[in-house]
Amino acid sequence: MSSPDRVLGPVALPGPAPQLPDRIALVLRDRILSGELRPGTFLRMDRIAAELGVSHTPVREALQSLRAEDMVHAVPRRGFVVAELTRDDVADLFEVQADLTGRLAARAACRMSPADLDDLRTLAGRVRDLAGSTPEDAVPAELEPLVSAEHRLHAEINRVASSRKLAWLVGRSAHYLPAHFYTGSPAWRAGALRSHTELLDALGAADPEAARSAMRRHVLDGRDLLLAHLDAIGMWSGPPT
Repeated sequence: MSSPDRVLGPVALPGPAPQLPDRIALVLRDRILSGELRPGTFLRMDRIAAELGVSHTPVREALQSLRAEDMVHAVPRRGFVVAELTRDDVADLFEVQADLTGRLAARAACRMSPADLDDLRTLAGRVRDLAGSTPEDAVPAELEPLVSAEHRLHAEINRVASSRKLAWLVGRSAHYLPAHFYTGSPAWRAGALRSHTELLDALGAADPEAARSAMRRHVLDGRDLLLAHLDAIGMWSGPPT
């Protein structure tokens, strides 16, 4: 762990979120999982606080939260360092999300009303419009409407599934997927629109297995794009020098 301290650079904190430490943790988690902050990189509270325009207290709480998730480790008198993250770790996170969301989609297919389907088509249309109008080089703050629209679409499917505990688990596991990375990808946007069409067709046909498969493919498309990116930047060779 001999890498130099890493400066995050200016960033807009995405919202809405219930607590500021959660929002800071989201920013750092996204950057870790997208390879911008690699294993072995030191994170100093004073620099993070200055760059995000917040006090030390919420940064400390965010880092402690990430420590509990095994995303960072505390180093005495030096602050926090990004924890080891393997290729299998990243793949596993997406596999878990694909399994959970696939189950919810299958259940939603059995409970979908015409009004529910109309609402989903409206939400999918919102994602389509934003995917087409958001610049390819958008910064995280500019991606936020697209991230939020995609989240609302999935949240509505989860609501129809009427499986509160399973939906809660999906929400927790979604914290570990860098949404601002893949929503910024033109390849993900094109694939997502195709996946949404397949998913809505399966839901409209009340076909649980087709809905499960469409949702799994949708999530795993994000996995494939992220792993290809991490491979390309040499993520597994350690922190940049």
